[in-house]
Amino acid sequence: MEVKPAGASPGTGGGGDHDLHDDLQERLRATEERLADAERALFETEAKYGALLDQLPCAIYVDEPDAEGTTLYVSPQIEDLLGVTPEQYIHSAEVWEEMVHPEDRERLNADYEAFLRTGHPEAGDYRFLRPDGTTVWIHDRSRLIRGTDGRALFVQGAMFDVTSQKEAELKVQHLAYHDALTDLPNRAMFEEAMELALARAKRRDLSVAVLFLDLDDFKSVNDSLGHTVGDEVLKVVAERLRHATRATDLVVRQSGDEFIVLMADLDRGADGTSARAAVDVVQDRIARGLGEPLVLAGHELSTEASIGSAIYPEDGEDERGLMHHADAEMYAGKRERGGRLAG
Repeated sequence: MEVKPAGASPGTGGGGDHDLHDDLQERLRATEERLADAERALFETEAKYGALLDQLPCAIYVDEPDAEGTTLYVSPQIEDLLGVTPEQYIHSAEVWEEMVHPEDRERLNADYEAFLRTGHPEAGDYRFLRPDGTTVWIHDRSRLIRGTDGRALFVQGAMFDVTSQKEAELKVQHLAYHDALTDLPNRAMFEEAMELALARAKRRDLSVAVLFLDLDDFKSVNDSLGHTVGDEVLKVVAERLRHATRATDLVVRQSGDEFIVLMADLDRGADGTSARAAVDVVQDRIARGLGEPLVLAGHELSTEASIGSAIYPEDGEDERGLMHHADAEMYAGKRERGGRLAG
């Protein structure tokens, strides 16, 4: 019969407790090392991506996929972008709504509602009003993150400041449709506006009128006083035309010393009498406005112009016919008046 030492566990031998303790200690050390490695890895990841995030030229955000756009996270760049701290942005639900430019608010809300339903549009350009009163253009690009079941989990996005690019783009667009010297609409805008005005007139039985103006003897001003003075005269004429016409009229600098006024959506009246009366009123106001003396470079000048008009449909059925009629009437009047722009 075998005799075992007192206190020994069956099958472990006399050193069983010691071995078990060592094993537990080894496992604990291994666990601690794994935790330390995980902490180091987490720290390195946060440091790596945190530093990268800090260098991004945009504000990163994570939102709940709800109509309120509840923000879960926004990066520190939001302060440079919109002038509010991350804490203000996250904890005040009204910040976003209040900062969106009133003219862009409806479009942004419609875009966001469509985005939550469909995931599109994924990007848009909107104006925001910073607390200091300045306006900033934001390019907002976002993505709807869904789970395996297709349910929307959250929204990830980035906001970029595109103010300088947008202002340059708008300036190019403006120059495409405006005269650089007087800032009046140019012939390109006139042609588009005329096309739309004629289409409305045909549908609603309205009249459209064009007035064609040519400054009298403007060439003598450039020849005697120089183009700088001539440019100033054109600017004054543009301003006087703005004041003499109705708010709904389009005043256009066609080229040189030629100007056009487009009067759209005129009530025709019997045989076009109402439209003719409206044209006569504006034409008289223009004549009186341009007849006011002007002093430039020590010379008193008059800015009188010869004016011809044409009314749809009596004088023409399209832009070409109307402009031909107004042009012919203007030159006939110039010959009769012997008009001069003298100083």
